[in-house]
Amino acid sequence: MRKILVVGIAETSLGRRAYEGRFAEALAGAGAEAVPSYQLLPSSDRLTKEEIDRVVRSEGFDGVIVTRLLGVEEKTTYVPPSSYVVPSYGYGYYGYYGRSYDVVNTPGYTKSTEIVRLESRLWNAADAKLAWGIVSETFDPKSDDDAMASVTKKLVQKLADDGLLAR
Repeated sequence: MRKILVVGIAETSLGRRAYEGRFAEALAGAGAEAVPSYQLLPSSDRLTKEEIDRVVRSEGFDGVIVTRLLGVEEKTTYVPPSSYVVPSYGYGYYGYYGRSYDVVNTPGYTKSTEIVRLESRLWNAADAKLAWGIVSETFDPKSDDDAMASVTKKLVQKLADDGLLAR
């Protein structure tokens, strides 16, 4: 596809703008013409089918890619305590023997991982049929911007690998 309308479903218009802008930039970097929907469609909580269809037809889009948040999960893992013997490199047999009693103990701890799960689907604009879809995950993003950059880069790479982007 050469010309793609990028639609992000977000809780806020600011979140929508940020995601769509980041994704359109990533697609453009791969040679596709991509337009964030916020540039052509009003900022509202929910766009109508007629609004989207009008823009798709009038602007000549080949495809529409829609991304939505499926969920954010906090996964906690327990790492049990461990013990190990310090390697022995002492002098002579007693150095080796004496160092064999040196043991290091590490306490158990919990580790939390945040998982952000998104679903993206690319629709053929000519017949409104699904052309491609994927569920992606990002682990422990430092920020929303970091998560968007990571996800959009990987999505564009996958779209290119799957032969869906015309150059």
